[in-house]
Amino acid sequence: MNPNYCTIGKIVKPHGNTGEVKVVLMTDFPARFAERREVYLEPPYEPTRMTVQSARPHKNAFLLKFEGTDTIAGAETLVQKFVRIPVEELEPLEEGTYYWHQLEGLMVVDENGGDIGKVDSIFRAGDAGNEVLVVSGDSGERLVPMIDDVVLGVDLESGTIRVRLPEGM
Repeated sequence: MNPNYCTIGKIVKPHGNTGEVKVVLMTDFPARFAERREVYLEPPYEPTRMTVQSARPHKNAFLLKFEGTDTIAGAETLVQKFVRIPVEELEPLEEGTYYWHQLEGLMVVDENGGDIGKVDSIFRAGDAGNEVLVVSGDSGERLVPMIDDVVLGVDLESGTIRVRLPEGM
């Protein structure tokens, strides 16, 4: 995906028969959906600009209606696309917190400086769970929880995440 954009949701299905789509949230700032007039859909690699006609919360998701999408068939063409915004429009974060895209590609090293691998992706464990880094290295893939007992520090400038892995991990 284009690194100049950040994912805030994913279209999972049409809703109703007027072109609305259900979007699963992939952001800690759900108010973004109600405030935005433009978003970008991806794939393809170069995101497609879409104008938001309406947005409303629906259970643990949002329902979006885009200008020019007025039928179920039109909405179905959008399913499985990611809803993205330009990186420069992201909310500033508190010190010590990071957007997922900032962590992807960083090298993970143990507290003694030994290489563990590179962050391939991140996911949230359950609805209220913590984030988990998917790290690939010489010893295969590891799941590293983003919790204080494990993550000792993140240094975006050097491109590293320093960790203390529990015994057997």
